[in-house]
Amino acid sequence: MYEELRNFLSSIGECFIEAEAKQNQMNTFINEYNKIHTKPISRDTEGIIVLQNNANKWGMELRLYVKVCPPKNIKGFHKHNRSYKSNYPYRLDDNATVNYLLTNGYEIGYNG
Repeated sequence: MYEELRNFLSSIGECFIEAEAKQNQMNTFINEYNKIHTKPISRDTEGIIVLQNNANKWGMELRLYVKVCPPKNIKGFHKHNRSYKSNYPYRLDDNATVNYLLTNGYEIGYNG
């Protein structure tokens, strides 16, 4: 599946990766991310969403957004609310998949 996803992303030329978590979890994520990427991120980086500690969310959420409908052999994408990231109508909510991309050349924010 990962190879098919990478081929798809390569063919469309751009995507957007987002990370969302409460403050403590985000700090841990940013520290780990910066250990493996040459372009460091911070809480102010586009694609980083830091939630308040009282938010009704648990854990880190990593998302991949694309503009083009993925082929049917790439599972997990869905259309999302167009009022948010309206220029990227398809979203994949899968931490393992997005982590794979992050450890294989992709970055938080715009990739293109």
